[in-house]
Amino acid sequence: MKLTSKQRLCAFFVNLLIPLSGMSTDIYLPSLPAMSMKFHVTKAMVQLTVTSFTLAMAISQLFAGPISDALGRKKLIMGSTLLQLLSIIGILFSPSMNSMIALRFIQGFSVGFMIVPARAILSDVFEGDALKKQFNYATIAFALGPIIAPFIGGHLQAYFGWQANFIFILIYIIVILLFTLFLYRETLKNSRQFSLHHLWKNYYQISKNHYFLFCSLFVGIAYGYSVLFSVSGPFLVQVTLHQSAISYGFIALLMGLAWFLGNTINRVLFNYSKKLKVNCALSGIFLSAVALLLFAKFGFLNLLALVIPTFISVMLSGLIFPVYISECLITFKELAASANAFLFSVVWVMFSGFTLVSSQLKSQTLYPYGIAFMGTCLLSMLVYYGFIARTKH
Repeated sequence: MKLTSKQRLCAFFVNLLIPLSGMSTDIYLPSLPAMSMKFHVTKAMVQLTVTSFTLAMAISQLFAGPISDALGRKKLIMGSTLLQLLSIIGILFSPSMNSMIALRFIQGFSVGFMIVPARAILSDVFEGDALKKQFNYATIAFALGPIIAPFIGGHLQAYFGWQANFIFILIYIIVILLFTLFLYRETLKNSRQFSLHHLWKNYYQISKNHYFLFCSLFVGIAYGYSVLFSVSGPFLVQVTLHQSAISYGFIALLMGLAWFLGNTINRVLFNYSKKLKVNCALSGIFLSAVALLLFAKFGFLNLLALVIPTFISVMLSGLIFPVYISECLITFKELAASANAFLFSVVWVMFSGFTLVSSQLKSQTLYPYGIAFMGTCLLSMLVYYGFIARTKH
């Protein structure tokens, strides 16, 4: 069926908005060592800029859906985009790392209020198979952010410095603001009254389902391998291994492709049982973590020792991630919007937790990094074999 001009415009708009959630963090990861030196703070301190952003985004997503249904998509996207604009300007002129962490929290909070109504636009203008196809395109758009953003960020850092990454985001946000103001027309047909009581009632009902909770945790842990590399990688690659920001950008691009490859393999193996896919993936991740620890024990500290086990782990976690995203969302068909918000809030809270873990890892050897990978793998196995595999649903 041929798309109308309104549908094409909305689809383009959504796919313009979606990558910003990942890009807002991933693009400046190559600049973390430079920012640490600029502000004379520890790597743990500068990594808190990632933690504050993702934690704020997790919180705002819990409320964004119902507020969007009450106020409309356009007003919420306009307001959140303006707040992002102001926070980025504040970051560019930030006098200290403490103020930057606070501004990153505001930026993350506003991004959450932009992404949720963006996804809702698709439900406003599409239905049936066309809606499923558009959600698939949106998933690809989301994956593109972490794939290309560090690559762009590495070059911007090498040639212009850390501020250039935030200027890139600033320009991107201005484009979104102009698009929203002049081209996008409100797509919500019937608004609903916002009810905090109804919201908490839905979340309480969801939280009582143990299978959903454990699957949400499992999904969040699966994302942890990418987070560990994204936050620890800039210091391991640039400081310990003395490589350039551009080199880190290329390696981060490779890790993004690993995640995308894992998603693709899952689609190819769609008809295979999820139990078989998870068993194989967890076994492969465990062996990769063992390899990291062995490399560290025998004194191997080079790019191959870091990249190969990480690539395999990220690819395999990318394979199981969509399996249990779907498993979560089909559990509450009657509360789809609330379940979606709850699930991704858990994922972003877990993301924040992994950034905190990464900020405490010493980067002189691969030992701390390998131990973190092994700990993440064992936690995955505990949640899956100890709870998910045994829980009736």
